[in-house]
Formats: sequence, structure tokens, C-alpha cells
Amino acid sequence: MRAQLRALAIIIMAVLLLTSVVFATNVDLLILHTNDIHGRIEIGDGMLGMPYLRALVEYYREQYENVIVMDAGDTIHGRPITDRLEGESAVISMNLVGYDFMVPGNHDFNYGYDRLLELEEMMEFHLVAANVFKDGELLFDPYVVKEVGGFKIGVFGLATSDTYTTTHPRNIIGIDFGDMIEAATKYVGILRNDYNVDLVIALGHVGLNASRNISTEVSGIDLFVDGHSHSLLMRGERVGDTLIVQANEYTKYLGKVKIDLSGEKPVIEATLISAEEGKERVQPDEELNDMMKEFRDEIMRIILGN
Repeated sequence: MRAQLRALAIIIMAVLLLTSVVFATNVDLLILHTNDIHGRIEIGDGMLGMPYLRALVEYYREQYENVIVMDAGDTIHGRPITDRLEGESAVISMNLVGYDFMVPGNHDFNYGYDRLLELEEMMEFHLVAANVFKDGELLFDPYVVKEVGGFKIGVFGLATSDTYTTTHPRNIIGIDFGDMIEAATKYVGILRNDYNVDLVIALGHVGLNASRNISTEVSGIDLFVDGHSHSLLMRGERVGDTLIVQANEYTKYLGKVKIDLSGEKPVIEATLISAEEGKERVQPDEELNDMMKEFRDEIMRIILGN
């Protein structure tokens, strides 16, 4: 009898183990995300920089069929390698990494909104913000619907009104930052009702307190990829039905979100990859490594007036 019970226990454990393995491999979508890079596009101590980010993105694209790469803002300004070139070096680097979406952070307006629009023309990814207006008209696309692996993914952007006080007033003349809860309510409704999307992602540069508040007040957001508060959320933070994620700052971490869309509701699991872990996993991308030197050489020519 004991032998039979022991055998039955072994069978049950094997079934549970097999079930967990099968579930773990059922990833319909992988989200990789960064925030608050603040111009740290070069490799640094405890920082991935764009060369390692590109290598990691390629590494995960080889492992998973459907990968989306997002940045939650405050990226194109903050260090001489970005500031001297007015953000162009950051955008070129992000294009090579393979970003799909970005939301403008408050410091992304530091060169002026007109320069941000020029940089948007260079971007091979979507710049989204549903609550940024110029003379009453939306300045950027409020949302994008992307089909991935047979699923429809809706992404809308939210930008912080802190921009009014954290960039020079001349940078945002005529710019208004609308109410984020109103914008979120409107575009979640559009994505759910007009497009019948399988997943709604808010890409925000709003800060953890604001993203918590929005997630509490607005139903229908599955994932909130956030920035601005430089929060370190190792496995995300759940507020109601919404999982909020942030990856600290300066490419010290790369956010990684696995999403299973096979059931009635998305199953979402968030983790962070530290710079140390990332550097052990891949080698830095040589093309972007070389490009960093080209950016530095170009800045030196500008300084010397050549």
C-alpha cells in the first residue's frame, strides 16, 4: 500500500512539474523595456549602454518569436554624447537597438519641442503621447495598434505635466499636457471597443504614484510600462488588474515582461535583468561600440570648430 501511495505521489509530482514547464514556455509576447536613460547610451560601470542593449534584444529575439521593445522616456538628453548632438546620437542608437515604442519624458523636451519633432522624423519607432497638445491639437500619435503573432496589441502614451516645471519654459511654448486619467479613459475605450485588442499597454513617463493612481481609476489597462520616478520594481507592482513595471535608471537594468495571451485574461510575469547579468549573457554589439567613438569624434570636431 505504501509503495502504491509513493508511486502515486511521484506521478502527481511529475504531472505538476510538467504542467509548470509547459506553462512557463507559453509566452505569446515578450516586452523589453527601459526608462530614464538620461543620455547614458555608452557602456559604463553598472550600466549596459546601447551596445549591450542591442545585443540583449537580439539575444531575446532569437529565443522568442514575438518581442516588443519600449522606452518610457527621459532618454535623449542628459550627457555630452547626447546633448552636443541634440539627441541625434540617442535616436540613431535606439534605431539600431530595435526599439518599437517610446513616450516623451519631461527632459526629452529640453532641446525644444520643435527639435523633438525633428528627432521623431529620424525615429524608426513610434513616439506616442495621448495627452500632449500644441494649440489644441495632439502633438504626437496618441496610440498605436500592432499585430503580433495573431494578437492585437494596443499601446497608448502618457507624458507627465511635471514638464511645465522641469524644462525651460521656452522649450514648450504653446504646449499643454492634458489630464492623464481623462486621456487614459478615452484611449483605453477606443482600443477596447473600436479595435477589440487582446492587450492594452500604457507607456507612460508619469512616475509610480501617478501610474498607481491611473491604474486605480482607469480599468482595462493590462500593463503599465512607466518611468520618471526611477523606481526599481524587480517583479513589477500590481494595482487592481494592472501590472506596473519600471526598470530604475541609466540602463542599470533591462525590464523583461513575459505575457501569455492564450487564456481569457493575459497572464503577465515581470522581471529585471541587471547590467551585471546582461554583461555575463552577451557581448556588446560591435557596430554600436564603433558608433560611440564616431559620436565622440563628431563632438570633438564641433568643440574645435572643424
